[in-house]
Amino acid sequence: MAARRIVAIVLPQLACELVKQRGPVSPSGKAPLAVIIGGEEERRAALAARSEREAPAPVAVIDVVDDEARRYGVRPGQKVVEAAALVAHLAIHRVTFAEIDAALGRVAEVALGLGATAAIQLGEQGAPARAGARAGAPRASRPGERAASVARSPWGDGPYDTVWLDITGASHLVGGEEALLGDLGERVAALGHRARLAIADGPRLAQALARFGAHADGAPGADAPIAPPGKGAQAIGPLPVQALPVEREVASFLVRLGVLRVEDLARLPRAQVAARLGPRTVEVMELLAGRDPVPLLPYEVPRLIEEEVLFDDPVESAESLLFVLRGMTSRIASRLAARGEACGRLNVAIAYDRSIARLRLGDRDDDVAAALLEDEERGPSLRFHVDMPVPLSDAGDLLRPLKAKLERIELAAPAVGVHLIASRIARARRVQLDLSRDRSVDPDSLPALLAELSAEIGAERVGVLEVADAHRPEARSRLVPVPDEAAAGRTSAAARARAAAEQGAAGERAEGADAPAPEPARLLAQPIPLGRVGRGAIVAVDRHLYAIERLSFVMRLDAVEWWTPTPASRDYARAWLVSGAPSGRAAPARLGELRSPRDGASASSCGEAWIYVDRATGEAFLQGWCE
Repeated sequence: MAARRIVAIVLPQLACELVKQRGPVSPSGKAPLAVIIGGEEERRAALAARSEREAPAPVAVIDVVDDEARRYGVRPGQKVVEAAALVAHLAIHRVTFAEIDAALGRVAEVALGLGATAAIQLGEQGAPARAGARAGAPRASRPGERAASVARSPWGDGPYDTVWLDITGASHLVGGEEALLGDLGERVAALGHRARLAIADGPRLAQALARFGAHADGAPGADAPIAPPGKGAQAIGPLPVQALPVEREVASFLVRLGVLRVEDLARLPRAQVAARLGPRTVEVMELLAGRDPVPLLPYEVPRLIEEEVLFDDPVESAESLLFVLRGMTSRIASRLAARGEACGRLNVAIAYDRSIARLRLGDRDDDVAAALLEDEERGPSLRFHVDMPVPLSDAGDLLRPLKAKLERIELAAPAVGVHLIASRIARARRVQLDLSRDRSVDPDSLPALLAELSAEIGAERVGVLEVADAHRPEARSRLVPVPDEAAAGRTSAAARARAAAEQGAAGERAEGADAPAPEPARLLAQPIPLGRVGRGAIVAVDRHLYAIERLSFVMRLDAVEWWTPTPASRDYARAWLVSGAPSGRAAPARLGELRSPRDGASASSCGEAWIYVDRATGEAFLQGWCE
């Protein structure tokens, strides 16, 4: 049986990256950043009463800092007042456990494209992995337990910054373990996260290597630590003792004794070491021996893809919202690519500031304002959706229709959050490579353009022309929605063969018959009244006067569509219009009595029009233009 191989994806700056994805961390745009990981209820309450929001309490403890704040001397574990004394312009934000879990779930979803099982939490040692574990559920599943937990060891009693991926027997499919780490690092970087990767025989061994192992600066996953199979104990030997799952006090005691590295601890007598390691003695002794049998709890991929961003400071401009939506669509595209799927609809909800929305919408009497104010459960928000002609998965294709829609919308109040849901998930189309070019033609170019046009001018104005069985020229085609790819694919080969056979038979019957009547090249949306016309008559078209030089009768429709309330009886003709009255004006005549004109047209001819005369009233109408 092959040795188990686990990849640990450690995101050391996850909380800071989530804050930066919301937008600028400070009014100046950039400042040292510190993050406090708080409960969901606390953050929701802060957003609901934003006008009365106060700064974080001075006794609050900082959990994560970025590199710039670390250079100023700010460290995790410091109180806010202590950090503010070091850096006066320090930006302090809150991130909820739900946001952390959602971000780790996105990374796990992207990683599943390269491995069999991904997890954001570990099971109990000696217990089988729970196949039905809830996606994103921590070991302490109640939010109160998560928020109240003070012990945040490097091992993460809750899933704070690590995702595990089981790649047993899968690395050879992408060229080996080094190539797999490089590909995985690029996928995580596309989500906007900086990751430290490592591979070992168990999840805790791999996590220790990822946290404390030597990483080279460069491409994602470059020179990441890889422990050879069966060599986990030797791989973690040079790491500091803080890499082991021991309490902070125990690690400090060992350092004071001069036990600085894991290999120093492994050389000590086992009985004496076990007496000093605390409640995790069994786990530590197993790791010192290179054994790590802890199972992974499989992460269940949600059917719908959701992205949510809550703003610490309200935004009112479309540019700020587009900045956030660009990152959200990029993350959705990465998740869809890992799943081999695409989405057919994007649902957007932009949450308004409650107090300002009530103030601005309270004086309006329209139904839209009333509906926004009555939604107390979700709060006032702007909601809309964008439908794709076919399922799309590219980040740019998903963003363009959202941008076109948002540029035409005016916000009723400052926005405090954006919620984006990708629904109608379907399997993505597989495109065969084109051997005649350097790259294949993008099949999603036209669907992406149709989605953008539908969002900008309305879906009812975008479609394809369908031929209809009708006598009236204006009724022979109609605009219909773009057919769904799945529905179009259901047309059987037999049906297509029958249609081709019928078309061939119709062509054979048409041989020897008279040529069909000429058709106009372009029809007007609404016919233009011309009054009573004849050869030599003066007509007004688009505020210009023209003279009818010649008329050519084409066809007559007599009581067409007699079963409708408005049957059509018309005489159709082609008319040559000139910019002035021709010489030899003749008296008006009925179109049915006109003969074919002489060959050749006048040099002053301006255009060939398609007109018809209503036989009931005698009035003529300009309906289109001929070639």
